[in-house]
Amino acid sequence: MRIVSILAIVNQKGGVGKTTTTAALGVILARQGRGVHLVDMDPQADLTSALGQSDDKGLLYEALTKRGPLPIVSVGESLTLTPSSIDLAGGETQFVASVGREYLLKTCLAKSNLPKGVTVLIDCPPSLGVLTSNCLAVADTLIVVVKPGGFEMRAVATLEELVKTYREQVNPTLTIAGVIMTEVHPRRAINDVVEEEIGQLYPLLGKIRAESELMYSTSEGRILKLTRSKALDDYEAAAAKLKEVMKWR
Repeated sequence: MRIVSILAIVNQKGGVGKTTTTAALGVILARQGRGVHLVDMDPQADLTSALGQSDDKGLLYEALTKRGPLPIVSVGESLTLTPSSIDLAGGETQFVASVGREYLLKTCLAKSNLPKGVTVLIDCPPSLGVLTSNCLAVADTLIVVVKPGGFEMRAVATLEELVKTYREQVNPTLTIAGVIMTEVHPRRAINDVVEEEIGQLYPLLGKIRAESELMYSTSEGRILKLTRSKALDDYEAAAAKLKEVMKWR
């Protein structure tokens, strides 16, 4: 089997840490010897930048438009990337009129020359548009990222309804593996409230403490070189929990 699992990192809200979560999990899993392919489906291309890459030619947008194989760039040992660009923003309106618009990414991924036994992680846009729809249509599993602040359960509830609709109409095998809490500051009462509320719905995969080193390494495109980071240690614990939930060997 060429692809082991396809996981989409989601939340329709921006600024919750989806990109950092995608990058950190990808780097950690790759360091542990698991083949990982990252797909940047956000036109802001923050995941692409975090890994020191760019897509100046709009190759992902072109692939989705033509239903061709995804562009694949090697960024490290056991780690590859499909980079994004602002060109992809045009797809939000252009693809709406396309026949089978939810399956563009699925079609392209099936044609892509990925290494055998690879796990795919998709960084989704902060919206519920056609690009996110493509992510939900191709994914086996979702990881929900929330940042404690008071409105996360409303976002999770909206996402839950959307997943139910996709199970019924588009992707009957879609599941939610659990939730990762980001930007967790110690001694804040809201952390416990959010953790308890989330725990009633989904497994809590991890709590990632707020840390400037991880934030800077991501924004400056050097997360691949980051080794000493307490937040990255938290992501390593989350990756271990994810492996358990996914029953990966």
